[in-house]
Amino acid sequence: MPKIVLVGSGRIACHLGKRLKAKGLPVSQVLSRTASHARALAETLQADWSDDWSEVLPDADWLLLAIRDDVIDDVAALLAPHVPDTLATHTSGGTPGSVLSPFFRRYGVFYPLQTFSMERSPVWSKIPFCVDATLEADRLFLIKIAKTISNLVYRVTDEQRAQLHMAAVFANNFANHCFSIAEKILAEKDLPFEMLHPLMEETLAKALHNSPGKMQTGPAVRGDADTIDRHLKLLEQHPEWQDLYKKISDSIRVAFSNLK
Repeated sequence: MPKIVLVGSGRIACHLGKRLKAKGLPVSQVLSRTASHARALAETLQADWSDDWSEVLPDADWLLLAIRDDVIDDVAALLAPHVPDTLATHTSGGTPGSVLSPFFRRYGVFYPLQTFSMERSPVWSKIPFCVDATLEADRLFLIKIAKTISNLVYRVTDEQRAQLHMAAVFANNFANHCFSIAEKILAEKDLPFEMLHPLMEETLAKALHNSPGKMQTGPAVRGDADTIDRHLKLLEQHPEWQDLYKKISDSIRVAFSNLK
């Protein structure tokens, strides 16, 4: 049974810690710079906790850093002197595993490709896990752990993961931003956002079962300049949305012309 130290107490840390425990891989210690958060998560996981990096378990087998991208190297620098030979991994999609190389001889990545929120329970069996490590034994260890958590496990290099993470931003963050704009547009005319739900569901269903490019519809694909102009006029009170509408329409037009 590996001795796991979970570093972090946010959304990913909470969900991963609970999943590991549920699959018979309990976390031994939770470390977080916020004592109240570390204590709360540790109580849930029935683990020890600390807000002092120097108190990391000296015999830890695996440091799982589920923390913000911009503090990974800082936290690694604080932990490494106490457990220099331990396997250290982070859960970031956009940060290379090599960010840990100045601090640990054994390092890697354990990245769940999903958006997490405290209000929703993840469907773990459908979440792709992207893993990699410098040493073959550590890579096999991470793959084994990932397969315990999910049915979808891939070895993904830093270069591949950077592209994957960027694609995920388009598919998730940018798409959700468009949903948010649509919700606000409807709210201005006292229309419920749920009116768009069936359309959104059908759009996603088509994208999941076909090439999204081939499923593209709308005025930009049809070359309907009159409709586009009308929409742009309706957006005059929101110049940032108007600019986004125009740029996306232009991008669709170019993409569609390349498919012909």
